[in-house]
Amino acid sequence: MKDDFYDFVAVELQNSLPDSRRIFYKEKTPEKEFYSISHAFVALTDGKKKLVNIVVLPLSLDLNPENKEQLLTLRDDLIFKDALLIVINEETAEMRLGNTGVFISEKLLIHCPNFIWINCSREKKSQMTFDGIHYEDLRSGFAKIWNTTVTYAGPMVGFQSVNLEIMRSTCWKCQREIKTVTGIVFPNRQLNSWNDVTWQYYHSLVSLNQIKGNTADLIAEFVATLRQHDKEITPVGYKYSNTIKSSYFAASCSYCDALFGNFYVMDERMDYLHSLGSRVDGSLTYHSITLNVDRYLIQCVFDSSEACDHTTDAGWGSK
Repeated sequence: MKDDFYDFVAVELQNSLPDSRRIFYKEKTPEKEFYSISHAFVALTDGKKKLVNIVVLPLSLDLNPENKEQLLTLRDDLIFKDALLIVINEETAEMRLGNTGVFISEKLLIHCPNFIWINCSREKKSQMTFDGIHYEDLRSGFAKIWNTTVTYAGPMVGFQSVNLEIMRSTCWKCQREIKTVTGIVFPNRQLNSWNDVTWQYYHSLVSLNQIKGNTADLIAEFVATLRQHDKEITPVGYKYSNTIKSSYFAASCSYCDALFGNFYVMDERMDYLHSLGSRVDGSLTYHSITLNVDRYLIQCVFDSSEACDHTTDAGWGSK
């Protein structure tokens, strides 16, 4: 990769832009900040015109706690203004994050239409990646953003319809047939009926033990309403586990009140993920519920991937 990572990014960016695109400013650096907003311009991204801000973080940069707070403040400010922040960092090798890359991955990255993380690898000869797997020239990656062949797909902050998942099962204690509430999924389309194979959900289920606060209360109320018409559906609420010596949001048997721990539920659920037929035969059923989704729930979606026919990728990627 070029010795001067800033210059390298500038050249690749300029070569990716249409001739008519006007860059508003270059190297605008607030006096008290360490970072440089290298370029800013208006572009059509993800179907909307947005002010694009690019921050370049070279391999030589050693972030201290103050630097990290400055980047977090910048991110929140730009997202609040509905601008697009593109963070480009440099690494030595593919799939090997340095301190800056780890900070971006664990703290700075937000999965939304207003944040793009581009990782460039010296080992890959100036190539970049959106997802850590597929690499291409940086100018090609830029061009895909401007011509909207790369867009964001997935859950977003705010009110939206998600699906409560219910699994046909048998109580481990009393052996009676029940319908276990497992958690929520974020569908990639909205339908009137969910017992078909024409939809997928993003990445993975958000299990009950991950759900907290007001969201847990709303789900518990929704499940109570469903149980008025079907007593086999398990009630949900905060239950004490002798195994982990604490309480968490979970399902319990409709008949004997036995707690269904997350490991037990997920292990049984795996049997239904091998085929989409589990939706058609009623092994897995889904009910739409509107929730006010926050960053925490979205991060739960991205923290794991079930990688099966039921799921689809989320984040920034090709259409």
